[in-house]
Amino acid sequence: MKIFLRSHLALVLMVVAQGGFTWLYFWFLGFRGWGHIVYVISMQVVFILGYLAYRFINDYRLFKWLTTSSDEMRYIPRFGNGYFNKALHLKVLEEKSISNQKIMECEAAVKEKVTFMNQWVHQMKTPISVIHLMIQNNDDPIFQDIRKEIYKLEMGLKTVFYTSRLSLFEKDYVIEEIPVYTFIKDLVKENKSLFFQFGVYPNISIEDEDINILSDKKWIKFVIEQIFSNAIKYSTKKSNKVDIKVEKENKEVILTITDFGIGIPEQDIKRIFEPYFTGLNGRRYHESTGMGLYLVKEVLDKLSHNYSIHTEVNKGTSFRIYFSV
Repeated sequence: MKIFLRSHLALVLMVVAQGGFTWLYFWFLGFRGWGHIVYVISMQVVFILGYLAYRFINDYRLFKWLTTSSDEMRYIPRFGNGYFNKALHLKVLEEKSISNQKIMECEAAVKEKVTFMNQWVHQMKTPISVIHLMIQNNDDPIFQDIRKEIYKLEMGLKTVFYTSRLSLFEKDYVIEEIPVYTFIKDLVKENKSLFFQFGVYPNISIEDEDINILSDKKWIKFVIEQIFSNAIKYSTKKSNKVDIKVEKENKEVILTITDFGIGIPEQDIKRIFEPYFTGLNGRRYHESTGMGLYLVKEVLDKLSHNYSIHTEVNKGTSFRIYFSV
């Protein structure tokens, strides 16, 4: 109703002005027959109200459509019975058809890109696995350096893989109950070679071994591995441990990952979740891509998990994720 009244405000003002002009015209002519003047103005009011009622009934579906949510706007009603309204309706339908076609083409292109990236990532895993096998029985320092470089390759492939799938996130996640104790233990075990190679070791503290959380196992695993990666990378040569703590607080389970490394400079904190932002630390550690924390933020937002970060330069960084029980 509000949209309808505002769209016809100019017409109403014009009728009021016309009524005022009629009254002034008869007044200056010396005509004092108030009954006739009131009658003329009343008829004008009746006609305009009749016209507005006709327009409202005729365009009711249109104004209702304008106030609906975006999910219900795929159907476009007729804009009225007039020639202009019909022409406008046909034009809108034509443009909508073109837009839908472009959307379908873009979605197809995105799917094709994701498929290609997934296949490429899987193809790259094979030579990396072969290299692992070739050097697994060699503990010389040079092979330790090779393992570190292989780890960088693996993290890079994971970043590419999950970045490509992020656009299709809504079709690629399943919320389930995850037993925290087993999940964290298995995750640390999977990454034990990473901790060992960089000389940083996990210190796990879980308040209750029977705690479960609600999340998508694959995506939250990727998030935690990204945080592990940052914690280890920025702890090297400064600290030899990373604290992993799980505690229950009210109706939330809080996972805290704390490193005791170089921390994040104050001027960089506001931008650490921006894509491709590396900051001062990124300039010191040239392998930084600036995508890790961006992907962490995007995934946690899509999973509706709150998070927070606390950091101090030369003291370390704590990353917290809040899960529903």
